[in-house]
Amino acid sequence: MPVSNVRKLAMMAMLVALLVVCSQIAVPVGSVPITAQTLAVMLIGLLLSPKYAVATVLVWVLAGGIGLPFFANFKSGFGVLLGPTGGYIYGFVISALLISLLAKGGKGFSWPRSIIACVVGTAFAYLFGAIQLKMLLELPSFTAAFVAGGVPYVFFEPIKIALAAIVAKVADARGLPRF
Repeated sequence: MPVSNVRKLAMMAMLVALLVVCSQIAVPVGSVPITAQTLAVMLIGLLLSPKYAVATVLVWVLAGGIGLPFFANFKSGFGVLLGPTGGYIYGFVISALLISLLAKGGKGFSWPRSIIACVVGTAFAYLFGAIQLKMLLELPSFTAAFVAGGVPYVFFEPIKIALAAIVAKVADARGLPRF
């Protein structure tokens, strides 16, 4: 049964709201806080098709960019997008795309595909974040940028990946329509 446009918009709106809430679950650490944002991005990628996953994250980015307090610690504005955490925010768009593309490689839910998709997608978010951190903080190398913006956070990612995969499995088992 095809999914109506109203249901699609409602699902996307709920996932944008989840991303906003997960953005506020933050522990300040240096220039980049530890947040639950990557968990929300993983769920968006696992639950939606690439087109809708990207659109959902872009709505969050644009809304935060124009001034809604959607980013970590209720921050907003284009200054955030151009600041030290901006690369991670851009990376979330690519992350959602890659997770959705990789996770949808076959029919139905697959633990290995979902986990690999989340690992790859998260790696790209970290990559984009490290690039912008290196440029803005004038760090001597990408290794230094990853140490500053990745090492303190990467240990939480397996927990987030497991949670995202479990939620996606439950959604699949309950017949949540994918679009």
